[in-house]
Amino acid sequence: MKNISTFLFVFISLTTNAQEKSLAEKLGYSITDKLLIIHADDIGAAHSENVATIASMTKGVVNSTSIMMPCAWSTEVGELIQDLPDLDIGVHITLTNEWENYKWRTISSEVPGLLGPDGYMYPDCASVAINGSPEEVEKEMRAQIEAALRIGIKPTHLDSHMGCVYFGRPEYLASFINLAKEYGIPPMLNKEIIDGVVRTNPTLFEGIDVDNLPLVDQVGMLYPNDYDQIGSDGFYTNWLNNLSAGVNVLLIHVAYDDAEMQAVTIRHPHFNALWRQADFDFFTSEKARKLINDNDIKLVTWKQIGSLIH
Repeated sequence: MKNISTFLFVFISLTTNAQEKSLAEKLGYSITDKLLIIHADDIGAAHSENVATIASMTKGVVNSTSIMMPCAWSTEVGELIQDLPDLDIGVHITLTNEWENYKWRTISSEVPGLLGPDGYMYPDCASVAINGSPEEVEKEMRAQIEAALRIGIKPTHLDSHMGCVYFGRPEYLASFINLAKEYGIPPMLNKEIIDGVVRTNPTLFEGIDVDNLPLVDQVGMLYPNDYDQIGSDGFYTNWLNNLSAGVNVLLIHVAYDDAEMQAVTIRHPHFNALWRQADFDFFTSEKARKLINDNDIKLVTWKQIGSLIH
């Protein structure tokens, strides 16, 4: 009887310890290691965005990206990556179109609620949440994943353009998680999103094993206020110097400050061609590489995280 009790105690202890492992530990690192995914959003948005993103990944320290399949230049990405099979590329679920003269529609032809009066996607997430039914959003998300597969991309993860999936209707997030599970890839999520959306709408997420999702510890991004006050170089330098232990994601936007990108981002004071060129310059610089080395930051990918769920 004593042996059985001892066995049960050891079994429960081992099970509890396994459940309590952090994502960093599951990846084979210690809880004190600083892990980082440098993620360039928006590949597929423009030719300038495409070639700059690929260059930042092959020549710089950027190690992940995600594609906007509704955009006109998305299919070019399939050609550009033919000789780069190991690139970490997810699907940047796109439900909005924020630019003034560069417009795109949905992939699915059966989601009228996601199209504004002009026949293109809405410019903001609030409009999507008002007009897009959960069924339409799920159909469009699936269509974008399938479109990526058709051009030869094997998505390593799912994330969300402008955060519409995270901060729209909670039903959008439920579909997002379910699709990630269906396709066998991790959704980009952190504890803040789970606590803010899932745990406040528990009935919508019944049947979804939220506790076993591979949640990253921190998602960071340069926002307009910091851009205006200290510039991108200052922000990224401070961010890397003060990086916490755990699995971190830094969202950046790279492109060239050329005529194409200037036209795409016209009259946008932020996230424009200059901003994207500055991001490209920083993350292909020796300074960025040195900051990563000096701070003992280890780069990891969504592909590595995805290997945990297979």
